[in-house]
Amino acid sequence: MATNKNPSRRKRPTSRRKTDRTFQVLLASLFLLVFLVASLAVLTLVQRNRPQVAPPAVATAPSPPQVPAPEVPPCATVPEEKTDHAALQLLIERALWKGGVAFSNRNVVLEQGVLHYRLSGALPEGSWYNDLRRVLEQDFPSVSLEQSIPPGKRLTISLHKEPQVVLHFQPPADSQVMVPPREKVSGPKAKIAIVVDDLGRDLEALRTLLSLDLDLTMAVMPDEPHTRQAAELAHRAGREVLVHMPMEPDSYPRNDPGPGALLLGQDPVEIRQRVSAMFEKVPHAVGGNNHMGSRFTQYPEGMRAVFEVMKDHGLFFVDSRTSPGSVAFSEARQAGVAAATRDVFLDNYQDVEAIARQLRETVKIARSRRQAIAICHPYPETLAALKREAAFLRQADLQVVPVSHLLQR
Repeated sequence: MATNKNPSRRKRPTSRRKTDRTFQVLLASLFLLVFLVASLAVLTLVQRNRPQVAPPAVATAPSPPQVPAPEVPPCATVPEEKTDHAALQLLIERALWKGGVAFSNRNVVLEQGVLHYRLSGALPEGSWYNDLRRVLEQDFPSVSLEQSIPPGKRLTISLHKEPQVVLHFQPPADSQVMVPPREKVSGPKAKIAIVVDDLGRDLEALRTLLSLDLDLTMAVMPDEPHTRQAAELAHRAGREVLVHMPMEPDSYPRNDPGPGALLLGQDPVEIRQRVSAMFEKVPHAVGGNNHMGSRFTQYPEGMRAVFEVMKDHGLFFVDSRTSPGSVAFSEARQAGVAAATRDVFLDNYQDVEAIARQLRETVKIARSRRQAIAICHPYPETLAALKREAAFLRQADLQVVPVSHLLQR
């Protein structure tokens, strides 16, 4: 059996072939690995040296250049011009006063947003018209003035071509025809003073008061938004101006009389400083009366310090008598300060009928004592009652006068 003699020779070629195949696989894998590494290196090098290309315009479109907003001319946006009637009115009234136009009998009416002045007198001559235009243009660049045809009877003042104020000039001869003479009465008339407190907050209420044919006395608060304007308007209208002096009430601090008030804890030096500051803030004031003050007016030392300042400046005091224990009137008289005392509060109840009854009570007191002093506030109900009762207060035997006419000196 020749076939079984040497079996090992038949297996040797198979083992060599397997080794060769394994070597080929390893060599191919090594070649592939080298190829991949080389490709990665080439790609990295190409990526580094590749020029930067801008992304598509849609994705990275640069923002448009910022163009500064055009400046708006001052006269294009002036919110004050259409709303600040008080500033416009003040300038006009100063010009009229300077031009010699009387204010004591003027009637000012607000109709559909336009102020109508009915003035007793003719339009001032000379350069007054051009001076008025120049003054108004300084604060109201859009202002325009238009005279009636023929000129001299009416002057319309507009902002942005919208009428704001119309001045109606009435020659003196014509005004005398419109106002009938009052009946002559033998003997002295009963005199009434009506003091309106708390002014300086609302100029519209003040304008209504000034339009009444009543010589009311205006008490202006020293630290309100329209303090100075209110005092100026009242003075231009020929009305007497007081400082409505804030003082500590019994209910303090629950009820605060306001900034700069006179309080019990203050020494005489501080009280005098505060009183001086009050009168500096209210132009044309000739005297004062207390705002609240039910506690402070019972404090003799404090009132003496008040009257030291008032005496030095020739001022008078009206005691509002917010407390039955007030010593204000007696201390004023001892200090040599002219003074008076309130008789009636008109509007403790804010009702037109109740206020009208209080006005008639004031008249009754005046006829009995020959004079009476009433105090009120610029409530809508008070304005309505005063307007309604104005004719009653102008009776032949009555006279509404500034409160300074009823002082004890």
